[in-house]
Amino acid sequence: MTGQYLIHLLFGLSVTSTVLYWLSWKRSDERFLRVARVLFSLVSLLLITSASLLIVEIVRHRFEYTYVYSYSSVNLPLHLLIASFYSGQEGSFLLWAMLVSIIGVALIPYSRKHQYEGQAMTIYGLILSFLTLLLIAKNPFSFYWETFAPQGITMADVPADGRGLNPLLHNAWITIHPPILFTGFAAMSVSFAFAMAGLIKRDYHRWIGIALPWTLFATAILGFGIMLGGFWAYETLGWGGFWGWDPVENSSLIPWLVSVGLVHTMLVQKRTHGLVKTNMALAIGTFVMVLYSTFLTRSGVLGDTSVHSFVDPGKFAFWILLAFMLAFTVLGAVMLIARRNDMNINRKEFTPKSREFMMSIGAALVMASALFVTVGTSWPVFMEIINQPKVAVATDFYNRIHIILVPLILITNGLALLVQWRHTSGNVFVKNVLWSAGISLVLTVGVVMLGIRDVPFIALSACAWFSLIINAQIGFRLMRRSASMAGAYISHLGIAVLMFGIIASSAYTKTYHATLVEGVPQKVGEFTLTFLGREQIEKYYTDREKYRYNVRVEHASENVDVASVLYWSDFNRRESAFLEPGIRWGIVNDLYISPKATDHEQVMNSTAVMRGGTIQNPLDSLMSITLERFTTPVEEGTNADGTMNMGAVLHIADTTMRALTKVSMHGGKPAFEPVWTRLPNSKIEVGLTAIVRNNDDPTKSTGELSFRDTGKPLPKPREIYTVDFSVKPLISLVWIGVITMVAGFVFSIVRYAKLEDRTAV
Repeated sequence: MTGQYLIHLLFGLSVTSTVLYWLSWKRSDERFLRVARVLFSLVSLLLITSASLLIVEIVRHRFEYTYVYSYSSVNLPLHLLIASFYSGQEGSFLLWAMLVSIIGVALIPYSRKHQYEGQAMTIYGLILSFLTLLLIAKNPFSFYWETFAPQGITMADVPADGRGLNPLLHNAWITIHPPILFTGFAAMSVSFAFAMAGLIKRDYHRWIGIALPWTLFATAILGFGIMLGGFWAYETLGWGGFWGWDPVENSSLIPWLVSVGLVHTMLVQKRTHGLVKTNMALAIGTFVMVLYSTFLTRSGVLGDTSVHSFVDPGKFAFWILLAFMLAFTVLGAVMLIARRNDMNINRKEFTPKSREFMMSIGAALVMASALFVTVGTSWPVFMEIINQPKVAVATDFYNRIHIILVPLILITNGLALLVQWRHTSGNVFVKNVLWSAGISLVLTVGVVMLGIRDVPFIALSACAWFSLIINAQIGFRLMRRSASMAGAYISHLGIAVLMFGIIASSAYTKTYHATLVEGVPQKVGEFTLTFLGREQIEKYYTDREKYRYNVRVEHASENVDVASVLYWSDFNRRESAFLEPGIRWGIVNDLYISPKATDHEQVMNSTAVMRGGTIQNPLDSLMSITLERFTTPVEEGTNADGTMNMGAVLHIADTTMRALTKVSMHGGKPAFEPVWTRLPNSKIEVGLTAIVRNNDDPTKSTGELSFRDTGKPLPKPREIYTVDFSVKPLISLVWIGVITMVAGFVFSIVRYAKLEDRTAV
């Protein structure tokens, strides 16, 4: 019961700390502040303790806890046991709350140094209070017999093993991607807290400098986490892409887009004191979109339209999630309305030939992207509200919108760097634009000569070159003075490189469908594929049957073996195989093999026959065979190895005989092993190799009879492996672009953190 009591204690301490922080600035009393700091730090310590306790219970296989039973098993290796801590709703909420509290501990001295502690930590504590309340509703320490009491489960029914972790999550990236993503979500709280504190203090400008390093950090971490998820999907799911516009994927993208817009408008306000209301609204909107993302992902509302969505968390948790989102939306809106007149002071008008104007336009375009993605992501919810079929919008909706928005964003980015703050000389601006546009045009012609023919992609390439050239030129110049000053330009370079990766891999990937017979080379495009066979791996695990399928890929320039993986798991009762692609990674291209199906070639003469039907022996056309009826295991008995015997009663001339088969279950489906029986007055044997029952009319069930000549050797059947083989050009630029973008954010974080430290001093 320790864990359950601890969760309730956390909620009480969070609320108390929040109230004390509120009293500290409301009554200007330092005593409340000192106690609030101690309590907040204690909450963080206890959240770390709770998380550690849950991990210990998972590692110890304490299946009396519902959460441990639901997401772990005795067969999981240590790193996956630890990862199962946050693989379900309860654990992920605990991880989120813990990360919020840890960031909060770092935030206390930072906000105190800038005279923002009381107000900012009141808002921040309120966020943590809601998260701990959510933990009460979704307590990770609930007992198995409590959860399943309606099914008659008692304390004596604790299982010896857990259900296990979804095999799709059996990947090293699960140890990295979710913690990074939730760190980004947690860090998004900071900008909101400082914005609200600025509204409380009527300090509409200074909060920008204080919050900017944290906003950059949150944007960098969340963006990196999103793309790690894309890399994970590319490496594991086998559909060949890294982004599918899935509603839950989008729900993480939306707050990131809003945060990107916020970063740029914050820079404008920091320099010009303009966009005051915009920044307040975007800081609030960023955090609200995090909450909306959480609601969509965790409430179960997208369960029918997303492969990632969690199940329904229950009514109590559902309403807490909804109240969580609405409470902070209303709080932010009320504060904005209450302070709207104050924020009109020193209102700035931007001239079109200024950097602040261009950056504002760029931010507006990014926000348009966020708006369209929000509408598309929320479409299933809208449809359900108006009692229409709950369907997700087609991916073409997003692609068509962004093939227009992204080039405009890239152009605006380049233009923003060619103009000066406040005003730019027309001659200088035109000269810089013409020089950059000319080089971009030449490079775009080169891209067309390399094979790009689609007009939208040609336009996107031209805009990406324009942005890349300008950012590279200015960034290199600044790098020579100070690396930290080039952060924004490095990030923009990364985005341009990312665009080239998307263009090349999305538009010019070549995919071939191939059916490979073991040991037989097959020409596929410019490549020759040879299926070399399969080998069983991870034999020490008893809850799975896992095979590596090896394919040799030969080309004029290389000869490489690529291995994909198929496995059957107890997680889904081995009813269907889990498929993992094989990838040969490369700078120029990736070779990608996506498994589709396996089979064995037919080496016997087989004929399907309905009950009561007559066929001719395929090896002796003079012999007629009638299948009179099927026999059951009750008639035929079972074997010591657990297989069942079934048969078919055959009538041949004046003779009646039985063709038998052993039936076992493999991958959740019946597998048939024929028992060969000699036909009368013949060297031919017959075996029953399949039974297909007609559930609507059992008299129309069919069987498959196979025949072999005992005077001839029977060839060994070879395995047939069906795959999609893809050549993905320059997809490496996607990963390089993301890493470059995040690196630029790191440089900017260092720069603005140092600037703010000097300002505070």
